[in-house]
Amino acid sequence: MPALPDVPHVCKIIISGTYHDARWNNIWYVNYTGGAPSSADINTYLTYLRTNVGGKYVLEMSADNEITGWEGIDLTSATANRDAITDSEFGVRAGDFMPAGVAMVCSLEVNRRYRGGHPRKYLPWGTAGTMASGSTIDWDSGFVADCETKMTDIMGYFQSGTGGSTAWDQVVNVSYRTGHAVRGSAVVDPVTSTIIRPRICSQRRRLGKIGG
Repeated sequence: MPALPDVPHVCKIIISGTYHDARWNNIWYVNYTGGAPSSADINTYLTYLRTNVGGKYVLEMSADNEITGWEGIDLTSATANRDAITDSEFGVRAGDFMPAGVAMVCSLEVNRRYRGGHPRKYLPWGTAGTMASGSTIDWDSGFVADCETKMTDIMGYFQSGTGGSTAWDQVVNVSYRTGHAVRGSAVVDPVTSTIIRPRICSQRRRLGKIGG
């Protein structure tokens, strides 16, 4: 398996959590301008995200769902800085929780046309009480609208943090592959807008393999 190419001026942000006995991750990519972030700069940014982005996540998560950590990795080189902070923040939505494989999908729009899967986030949001009345496939329209507002706020928070000489610019998508091959250089696309999808979707990898 060839190594993935470096991605200059981009930091990978991993939000981790647990949902009873299941684990989940949301991975975001944020580009930056100015100087490369030190580990302390990344820590400052993660602390900022924990307060602001995490504050929006928990409003849409079940009370049984917990954010457990934040990690930032500068992808500029294999030896660039990284840092992580632990967390313990539970969601605030009451009611019956959904199975671990259920997810709300947010599409990330970019200005590039190509075949295949497009950027998206499988968010650990929602409960049985946020399903549309009489439906087993759609989220409630009011819940979708609320999540759209939260996502707009989240996108703004990602590009508002600072630390040292580093200025965090905007959320991007990083494409490492074309077809089944690893690219020689990663393609970085700025995310221009987001769309919360009303269909209840599945993130099967959260369930793990049958038999462990």
